[in-house]
Amino acid sequence: MLRLDVVAGLTVSLISLPLAMAFAAAAGLSPEIGLVSAIVAGGVAALFGGSELNITGPAGSLIGVLAGVLIANQIGGYQDILALGIIGGSILILSGLIGIGKLVRYVPLPVIIGFTGGIGVIIIVSQLEDALGLPKLTKSPNFHENLGTIFGALDGVAYAALAVTILTIVFIELIGRVTPKAFAPLLGIVAAALVAWSLGLDVLTLEGKYGAIPRSLPTPALPSISMEQIMRLLPAAFTMAALCALESLLSASASDAIAGKRHNSNAELIGCGLANMASSTFGGIPTCGAIARTTLNARSGAQTRIAGVFNAIALLLIMLFMAPIVGKVPTAALAGLLILIAIKMIDVAAYRRLLSNHHWTDFGMMAVTFAATVFVSLVVGIACGLGLALFAYFQRVKGAESPPSEADDIELSEETSAVAVAPIDGPLFFHTSRRILEEISVRDPANALIICLRDTSVIDASGIQALKDILDAHSGDRLVYISGVSEAQRRLLENTGVIDIVGKDLVFSTRTAALQAAQAH
Repeated sequence: MLRLDVVAGLTVSLISLPLAMAFAAAAGLSPEIGLVSAIVAGGVAALFGGSELNITGPAGSLIGVLAGVLIANQIGGYQDILALGIIGGSILILSGLIGIGKLVRYVPLPVIIGFTGGIGVIIIVSQLEDALGLPKLTKSPNFHENLGTIFGALDGVAYAALAVTILTIVFIELIGRVTPKAFAPLLGIVAAALVAWSLGLDVLTLEGKYGAIPRSLPTPALPSISMEQIMRLLPAAFTMAALCALESLLSASASDAIAGKRHNSNAELIGCGLANMASSTFGGIPTCGAIARTTLNARSGAQTRIAGVFNAIALLLIMLFMAPIVGKVPTAALAGLLILIAIKMIDVAAYRRLLSNHHWTDFGMMAVTFAATVFVSLVVGIACGLGLALFAYFQRVKGAESPPSEADDIELSEETSAVAVAPIDGPLFFHTSRRILEEISVRDPANALIICLRDTSVIDASGIQALKDILDAHSGDRLVYISGVSEAQRRLLENTGVIDIVGKDLVFSTRTAALQAAQAH
């Protein structure tokens, strides 16, 4: 088990290294600050968090908050970032102590999709300066103003930087097709940098823009925080804490589904808060659980939190012995990596599915969240999405028809030692889907599980995703049947791909038929 954890931790460090530096640079800070954050926060969260497999580090979702704080106070911005980590970390710890962790399950999937896509757009625009080799531009808190500034400076494009950006994207995509995808970001950046060095391209490097990367961790020191600073940063700190909680707990849930574990959501918030406070103490930026890195950790065979600790140790060794080499990486290469990540965050296929296969309110939630996130702020984006989610819930539940009675199921619907029946009572909506997923995922029948939808009048996009997660959690272990499916539900399950996962032969209109088929099998 220890060997698996060590291998997983080392594997994750290969993707954590470029991302940690890139996300810090995207916020307008020196890349080594991101590396320090990944080392310190990643180690603390691995030791004290509520998830055994979560990997914590700088994340794209926090870039908007950090950049906003820096833009608001150009002179003392970095000190504000350190204070933000302390204040936001304290909020996360308090949230975990009073039990707020479970509230994250009430965030609908379309809101998360729209919010993530909005952040992707913001990241792309933030990286155009380095990607195009433009001179340092004046930053604004408003998206449209930043975009206008970039368009106004296009006559200063450095084509060598643009070439490195494109090469990085191409190399990452090509390498990802012939090697494990986890290695592609690092190898792609190295390949682009080698081309730039061999051709003598005049491109800005990390060392040239930010200075030499230090070869040791900074001396820990608690940042001085004034009451004026606390009051000024409190809105941003609440935003940061909410984003950290959302992404960390979603990340923990993703690893649970893969590894068959269960995280403690409130302990995870406390661990995330401690990690952010520790990061600020060492001069780092706010961090949270990262879904892509955590998923890689789980799929690499990690079994315990030791994998997260080894990820931090590997990054520390890189800082100690390879800092001069890292400093020679072109800034355009990191910009290429971030742009590629951001493009994949804008999930156009998911937008199409929401539009064509789900109720219009699911697509509306996503669109409103996306637009508000890009053009107003991250907090307004989530607030608008949640507001529309409540409207959608009351509208759809009010118009839902009562399910038909199924008297012949009463006698035959008892569980046996070989078959478990999991009835879902009421709407499978965003506010119930996570609870239902957790309850059903821990069932351990000997041979089969029957999920009964007879008393489920409404299924939204979050509910569909919960069904897919349940099927994924039980795949390979036992057959899963779906019963009580009406014609309307069958069309929805077909359009969203659930029936393709289950198999048409395992979907029944009555629980009786499903139970008989399971017992016969």
